[in-house]
Amino acid sequence: MSKRLLALFAFACIAVPSLAQPQKILFVGNSFTYTRPPALNYNTENVVDMNLENSITKPLGNDPALPQPWGGVPGVFKALADQAGLEVDVRHSLRGGATLRGHLLNTNPAGWDLRANIAADRWDVVVLQGNSTEAVNRAGGDFGQFNAYVGLLTRFIQVGDARTYRESQLYPGGSNALRTLPANPNANPTASIYLYQTWARPDLTYPAGSPYAGEPLETMTADLQSAYAQAATTHSGIAGVVPVGQAFMRAVQEGVAFRDPYTPEKKGFDLWWHEDQFHPSGHGAYLSALVMFGAITRIDPASFGASERAARALGIPALHALQLQTVASKQLRESGSVLDRVPCLAAGQAVRGVQQCGR
Repeated sequence: MSKRLLALFAFACIAVPSLAQPQKILFVGNSFTYTRPPALNYNTENVVDMNLENSITKPLGNDPALPQPWGGVPGVFKALADQAGLEVDVRHSLRGGATLRGHLLNTNPAGWDLRANIAADRWDVVVLQGNSTEAVNRAGGDFGQFNAYVGLLTRFIQVGDARTYRESQLYPGGSNALRTLPANPNANPTASIYLYQTWARPDLTYPAGSPYAGEPLETMTADLQSAYAQAATTHSGIAGVVPVGQAFMRAVQEGVAFRDPYTPEKKGFDLWWHEDQFHPSGHGAYLSALVMFGAITRIDPASFGASERAARALGIPALHALQLQTVASKQLRESGSVLDRVPCLAAGQAVRGVQQCGR
């Protein structure tokens, strides 16, 4: 069997109800997943924004500069999967600023029923992305709450039993109010659940008075890595942590990306969006999707090469695309992923001055 077929077979075996059906993949998160331009509205025709109707009928809090439907990281992921010949149905339930608690309890603003989106289908793969500071106490988050809701969401997705609880019983400082979760009729005990580990924020690192002022990006990266690893270890239903934040750090350490986007170097690029320096730029969204693709499919993202189509559509130069593919590949392997290399997976015509397949 060829390496390509082996890789596709490995992906198909993640959680397969039927080989004839596309893998159903749900992204749950917030603006770090739907991103900012140019990825914001990329590939929207091929992914389902489950909150599009909510944005129309309940527009409170919407930002006209961020129109829906969104593509973001799910849109780039879908483009990569299509080029790899994978049958995937990609949907997302995203809301700006949402925490994992907000998704499960519908406490996020605007009255969107985010929990109903999670219960809308029997998912094969679910990616959970918490608020960017939610998991780290030092950054203003609450690890106890984050960890508790990783567990509650995992149970809701995989077991789906109705339950009543008080948050005060789950973590220090939790509310004593009685919470009731309905049953999930589409629970899937074999669903693969991944935690989307986000990245260090320059806006919380470089400005004076910020939580990590005077310290390198590595400090917040380590705090995020530790929090996500602890949550994944605590809850047996978690398939793994997608090390996107560590990949951002690797790109910085290897001199591919700017370390301090407030004082950019002559070479490299900004992984963070230029207007706020915490949301992902086009390059950051692309790196996020590459790491996500490799973690979920087990196909080496370095397989794509310089002619990969999503990078070109996002305005990412071929050399930068190859650099980001290599960073994603290295980080996934260092984090324990076993990847299958599929040479020239999306190779087309040669790109001037760049080896087409990155070999």
